[in-house]
Amino acid sequence: MREPSRPLDPRAWLVWATAASVPPLVGRNPWPLLATLCAVLGVWGVWSAGAAGARWRPLLRLALLFGAVSVLFNLLTAHVGDLVIAELPEGWPIVGGPLTLNALIYGLLSAIAILSLVAVSATLGATLDWSVAIRLLPERMAPLAVAGSVAWSYLPRTTVALTEIREAQMARGYRPRGLRDAGPLVMPLLAGGLERAMITAEALEARAFGVPLSAEARPRSWQAALLLAGIVAALTGIFCVALGQMLAGAALLALALATLAAGLLSGRPAKGALRRTRYRDPVWERPEWIVSGVSAAVLAVQITLLVLDPAAFRYEPYPSLTAPAIDLPLLAALGFLLAPAAVRP
Repeated sequence: MREPSRPLDPRAWLVWATAASVPPLVGRNPWPLLATLCAVLGVWGVWSAGAAGARWRPLLRLALLFGAVSVLFNLLTAHVGDLVIAELPEGWPIVGGPLTLNALIYGLLSAIAILSLVAVSATLGATLDWSVAIRLLPERMAPLAVAGSVAWSYLPRTTVALTEIREAQMARGYRPRGLRDAGPLVMPLLAGGLERAMITAEALEARAFGVPLSAEARPRSWQAALLLAGIVAALTGIFCVALGQMLAGAALLALALATLAAGLLSGRPAKGALRRTRYRDPVWERPEWIVSGVSAAVLAVQITLLVLDPAAFRYEPYPSLTAPAIDLPLLAALGFLLAPAAVRP
């Protein structure tokens, strides 16, 4: 499969990822979880061609391994439920007692949720241009954007450098047998990393990166406090929504939006101040409109159902095993998460 001619705009991917992360974060109903996992894996299958996808496939295999371990752990430690499938001797510590079908099903649902979130992360990692995404931060956060994009660009370089060092050492007869033999790999890797860091620092210094700001452009302490309060309120609101506290979560998210807007708008640079420039602006065309619009609609449907019918997402196999609720409109909406697979440029 050939590489795409260009990636989607990072903002469209982030809206899609937000919509795809809601079901595994807020509940354990198997139907939304399976629908989300199928949609995300479909998008992953379309967009994961090439070297970028190959770098993230080990993460999916690791998620499968951790999912299997979580199923086994929950089965052996959660001795709760009305459907007993086996029993271990009571004298055995931790694992001794009845093994229930309830615990097995809850472990499977948790494994599906973990795999869904990892699949969303892997899809973002394989498709998202993180340097462009970081550079889309507001003007006041330009130094953070530059530093973040430089730091993120070092990750693939470090991976390539480690592979080259290992192949060169193996050509000299190097055969690693444990952690004590990691020196011939770690020392050249650190030396090369420091050399690349010095070269990058000199290039940034030649471009006046980090020059002291004028008094007009320097952020004030109350602006930094507003931004920090907005971030804390947003994280707390998301946590409250995940716990089912919808009113408190909505109030905190609204407060976070207002606080962040106040902090960012009040921190706009003065007229005539030094402004950040871009070599190439991100492209926003029909595929981005489709993906972001569809994902925003799916997210709106999920938020509405969380307020009106939380049982559409939540399911508890304890203490008795019952059939989970099926919400057909929700499942139909989650199917639209396949939009990135349909508009691949």
